[in-house]
Amino acid sequence: MLEVPSKKEQIAMGAEKLLQYWERREGAIEREREDPYRFGTELPHWKLADDQLADHSELLICGGNRSAKTNFCAKRVVECLVKNAGATIWCFTTSSQNSIAHQQAIIYHYLPKEFKKLGRSRTYYVSYSNKNGFTSGSFILPNKSQCVFRNFQQDIKTVEGGECGLIDDPVAGTHSIGCWLDEEYNLSWLSTLRYRCLTRADSKGIPARIISSFTTVSGWTNVVSQYLTGARTLETKKAELLNNEEVPVLQHSIRNARIVYFHTKENPYNSWEATKNQLKGANRDEILTRAYGVPTKPANTVFRNLDDKVIMKHSEIPIIKNPKDNPCTYVLSIDPAGAKPWFMILVGISANGTHYVIDEYPDPSYGAWADMEKGTQGRPGEACQPNGYGIADYAEVIREMTKGLENVDMIIDPRLGSASYQKSEGTSNIISDLADEEIYVNPAEGLDIETGLQAINSLLAYDTSKPIGFDNHSKLIFSDKCGNTIHCCSNYQVEHGPKGVCKDGVDSLRYVAIGNYKYYEDHELVSTGAGGY
Repeated sequence: MLEVPSKKEQIAMGAEKLLQYWERREGAIEREREDPYRFGTELPHWKLADDQLADHSELLICGGNRSAKTNFCAKRVVECLVKNAGATIWCFTTSSQNSIAHQQAIIYHYLPKEFKKLGRSRTYYVSYSNKNGFTSGSFILPNKSQCVFRNFQQDIKTVEGGECGLIDDPVAGTHSIGCWLDEEYNLSWLSTLRYRCLTRADSKGIPARIISSFTTVSGWTNVVSQYLTGARTLETKKAELLNNEEVPVLQHSIRNARIVYFHTKENPYNSWEATKNQLKGANRDEILTRAYGVPTKPANTVFRNLDDKVIMKHSEIPIIKNPKDNPCTYVLSIDPAGAKPWFMILVGISANGTHYVIDEYPDPSYGAWADMEKGTQGRPGEACQPNGYGIADYAEVIREMTKGLENVDMIIDPRLGSASYQKSEGTSNIISDLADEEIYVNPAEGLDIETGLQAINSLLAYDTSKPIGFDNHSKLIFSDKCGNTIHCCSNYQVEHGPKGVCKDGVDSLRYVAIGNYKYYEDHELVSTGAGGY
């Protein structure tokens, strides 16, 4: 991109060189206007998104306003269609009107100029008008690649049975794109479209890519939650409008997905000064969303500090990476159930009081514990379905979770753990039956739920306005392996009550939080003698 030289630079260039520069600049502008497909500007931050599409099936682009996220997606869709024969790409947005006015218009903008007036034949069909968009909401190129425009107001059943993506691997420099979802949408669309892209996998076994792009004005929606719950931040940048606070640029989701943030400042075609003036006096959440694309959690979120800053790569957790120099006390917390599986977590408490959640059952390899696709409360996920386990099976799971560990306290829901049930030889309870398996557990503190939630928040509390350091950090850290616990805590709502699908993971954690567990050195446990008066 040829910048406009300053007055001082123009004088230094001299008349002849200035004229040559101006002609070159005007020529570049004209070429970009006539054929943006070949001569359009590629912004530097687009490369980060391109890099993620090489090896990940899904890409979420969270962008600030006017950050060029739509332009990136539109151009990559057109490149895939033009350079790969037989490609099928579905493009979605909120409504048919928005599709015509925005998504179809930007796709037409990036079509090579020789295709814009192509018309129709037995093998291709490209007909477009500013008023009605593409005829029948689709077009077919001479290489038989097809682009179909849909919207989220349509019946979701209309997409069942179709296939999206490429038949073969993409041509070098392009991506195997199956769907582009622009603007916010319901999670059910994402779940359905994943199966439409599954059959068009590349030679690496990665399905056709799903690209989502929007400004997260609705905050922590079900779609955002599925991508960002448990996500690890890989790259950050300083946020000028937030006193140079570090904000994410690239994150890795617990799915085979990446999240890239397009910041408004990175688009030189947008007035950054105007954006700054618009956001003067705005609160932190609005600035995060509008300028940096970072979603903020709703006001009724129970655990406000539960974000990527309290999630660590499992191998980097001190008690895992270097257990000899980081001794700890372990607590296995059990939330038993009837038909559905028990939920269990293993927590290590270090000498400085930090609680590391390092293991869980069932973990994401069993599927998601909570499926937040349906309704506000969600529904039981795959991992929450009955597994047919008995006491002996759970005893074996506990042995596996605590294998090789010493100083493990085991606690259980005090109500269900002690509840009597009838057996052929008389009455018993879970605590007694586990003891028969040489698994010795104790009832957790029987405090009310609100006290337990406050105990968790107390562990999570630290000064978020200051850098994280030795004396300023959360005392509750989650391993990135514990995706179901993180997901339950991120989506838990008090008003969901005892039937809330996310409560099990939270219950297991609050039993630990209210226990006031600490690590003690051996010499602290030595008896100092008895006495009395």
